[in-house]
Amino acid sequence: MRDIFEFLIGGGVPRDRKITFFEIGAHVGKHTQAFLEIFPLADLWVFEPDPRNTAELKRLGFDKKCKLFDLAIGDRDGDMQMYLSSGRVQKGDPRTTLQNWTFSSSLKKPKEHLKAAPWVKFEHFAKVKVARLDTLKEQHGFGDIDFIWADIQGAEDMMIAGGQQTLARTKYLYTEYANNELYEGQIPLDEIRKRLPGGPDTWEALAVFDDDVLLKNKSMF
Repeated sequence: MRDIFEFLIGGGVPRDRKITFFEIGAHVGKHTQAFLEIFPLADLWVFEPDPRNTAELKRLGFDKKCKLFDLAIGDRDGDMQMYLSSGRVQKGDPRTTLQNWTFSSSLKKPKEHLKAAPWVKFEHFAKVKVARLDTLKEQHGFGDIDFIWADIQGAEDMMIAGGQQTLARTKYLYTEYANNELYEGQIPLDEIRKRLPGGPDTWEALAVFDDDVLLKNKSMF
C-alpha cells in the first residue's frame, strides 16, 4: 500500500459500523478531521498533551466532535515534564494557525532530533497529565479497540509498558518509530514488536513506511 489512508479508506477497518478508534498524539487535528470523515460512526478517542495544541483543538471545536483528553499516554499515572518543541512554522502552513512548531513535543529528552532537524528547538517545558492505557480501560470500561493511531515522539515504549492489557485487545496499531534515538531511550521497530503483548509472532507488520508501521494483532482475528 502507498500510505495508511489507502488501508483505512479501502476498508481495512469497517466504515459502516461503530468502531473504537484511538488517536494518541493528535497535534492540532489534521488527521482527526480525516478520521471523522472516513469513520462517521466511530467512537473516536483523541489524546493530546501539549497545551498549545489542545487549545487549538478546542478552538477548532474537536472537543465537541469526539472524546478529547488533555493527556499524554505513558507508563504511569500522574504528572510529567514534557519537552516542548518550537521553531518557525513555514508561512502559510495549512496545518495550524500557530506560529511555533509544536509537532515534536515529547515526554522524552530530544537526542538525534537535534541533529536531524536543528531548526526545531526544545527550550521550554510544561507539566502535563499522563495516564496508562490500562488505567483508562479500568476507568472508562471500553472494550476492544479496532485501531490505534500513535504519534507520540519517541515514547512508544512507555505506551506499550502502560497498555499491555489494552493492546492485547487491539486489532491494529499504527505507530511512528525510529531506528535511531531521535529521543533518549526511543526503541527501534524490532523492539516495539518484542514488547507488545504476545511479541513479534503475534504482531504482523502489514506495511512499513519511512517512519511509521502498521501492525496487525493476529490473536484478534
